[in-house]
Order: sequence, then structure tokens, then C-alpha cells
Amino acid sequence: MKYFGKKLIAMAVTILVVSFLVFLAFAVIPGDPAISMLGTEATPERVAALREEMGLNQPLLVRYFSWVAGVLHGDFGTSYSYQMSVTEMIGDKIPVTLMLTLLSFLIMLVISIPLGIFTARHEGGKADRFIYIVNQIIMAIPPFFSGILITLLFGIILRWFTPGGYVSYDVNFGQFVAYLFFPALAIALPKAAMAVKLLRTSVASQVKMDYTRTAYSRGNTTKDVFYRHILKNALIPVITFLGMTLADMVAGSIIIEQVFNVPGLGRILLTSIQNRDYPVVQAIIVCIAFLVIFVNFLVDIAYRAIDPRITLD
Repeated sequence: MKYFGKKLIAMAVTILVVSFLVFLAFAVIPGDPAISMLGTEATPERVAALREEMGLNQPLLVRYFSWVAGVLHGDFGTSYSYQMSVTEMIGDKIPVTLMLTLLSFLIMLVISIPLGIFTARHEGGKADRFIYIVNQIIMAIPPFFSGILITLLFGIILRWFTPGGYVSYDVNFGQFVAYLFFPALAIALPKAAMAVKLLRTSVASQVKMDYTRTAYSRGNTTKDVFYRHILKNALIPVITFLGMTLADMVAGSIIIEQVFNVPGLGRILLTSIQNRDYPVVQAIIVCIAFLVIFVNFLVDIAYRAIDPRITLD
């Protein structure tokens, strides 16, 4: 519990620091939201009145803690461009991006873990060499280009889905997941290729360890040594990679949403950046940061579950 508690406190502090840095960044970058809203032809009096109304004349720390207090109550402020609650604006977009991220991660696991174990157990064979070549090709293709190829093959040639035919989760959840499968596949493929290579390398390094020879000398079968000893230790660096990958997949989801016309956080984020709609951008970045930090927290807990010897030190 001490390990868990300290990790939880560290996560909370990290989120607080990140949120302040995000808030500070938007406070110091060039550009005045009031001018953006009123236009360059607005009079100084109207700009000053709007800044006062928006609270932009208050000291930075006052504005920050006021914003934090609102966030703790689920209020991310009001959009400059749309004059509506930021929470309402992104509330129905977050499930879309999260589902796309989760689906990408699950596809990566389904592909990478079996293939990684297979290549590790058949190192040097024909199948291993073939998978290695395919891995190298897939890793070299950016996700957005994979998305274009997947759209061409499965959407236009095979017609397994209709490009741009997105169905909302509150209309038909099954069709929603079915449509997200293909953008999720575009995100998952490069990460799966990396995970296969990492697991194979990690297993190969564990095979050379002294404990492996000791396990064999005690009469254990190759299968027992592999699954009860080698694989358990080989998974530790893989879990680190998976945690980093899951966090990275959030950003990948935002990019690939543009390719497949998925109305997630990506579209509203790009629009808000162009319009200098800082409350919306801040809310999305903080939400993404929270997810990244929370995933890293889960990775630390998974470390402890796999190897109880791991401590804070």
C-alpha cells in the first residue's frame, strides 16, 4: 500500500505541474484572445472591456487556481469561439478518441504477443526471418499513410467499409466499433511490429541468463522454462513499451481521425488551435496528459505485480 500510495501522490503532483505548464504556455504565447474574438478592427475600448469580462486582466496565478477549481468541479471554462461550455464541447468527443485508442491497443496486443512469442521460440527459422522483414516494412510506414492504404484496400477495393461513413456510438454501437476497427488497425500495425521485435529481443537476452541454465539443470522442460521463467522476466521491458505505446496512441488517434473523418478530439483540437480557442485546447491537452500519466501509473503497478522486488528506490 505504501508503494501504491506514493505512486498515487506522484501522479497527482505531476498532473498539477503539467496543468500549470500548459496554462502558463497559453498565457505567454503571442496573441490576444479578445482581439481574435472581436477582430483586428475592434477598438481598444471594446478589447479592454472584453478582456475584463473574460478575466484576462487578473494575475496569472489567480486565473490558474480559478481554472483548477473549475476543473475539479468538471468545468473547463467557456469556449472563446463558440461561447459554450468546453466540457459539453469535448464531452461527446472523448469517448470516440478513447475507444479508438483502446481498440488500437487491443489489436496491437492480439497481433504482437503471439507473434513475438512465436518468433522468440523459432529464432533463426524461415518464419522468423519472414516476420522480421515484414516487421521492418511495417515500422517504416507512418500511421497516416497506413490509413490511406487501408482505406484504399478495404474501403474502395474490397468495400468492407464505407470511407467517411462514420456511425456515432449513441446511434449504433456495433457499427461504431466496426468503423473504428480500420483506423485502429492503421494505428496498431507499426506499434505491433515494434512490440514483436522488442519481445523477441528481450526473450533472446533472457535465454542467455544464468537462471535459465539453472532451470534446465533442474529437469524442467523447454516449455516450462520458457513460460514460467524466461517469458515472465522478458515481459518487464515489454510492459514499459506497451505503457508508452498506449499513451502515444492517443496522439496517433487524433492524427488518424483526420484521415478517416472520425469526429473525435482531433478535429476540434485543430480547429481550436487555429482559432486561438485556448480553453478548449487547454482542456484537451490536460485530458491527454492525464491519460498518459495514468497509463504510466498503471505500468508501475504492473511492474510490482510481476516482480514484487521492485520498490520506489
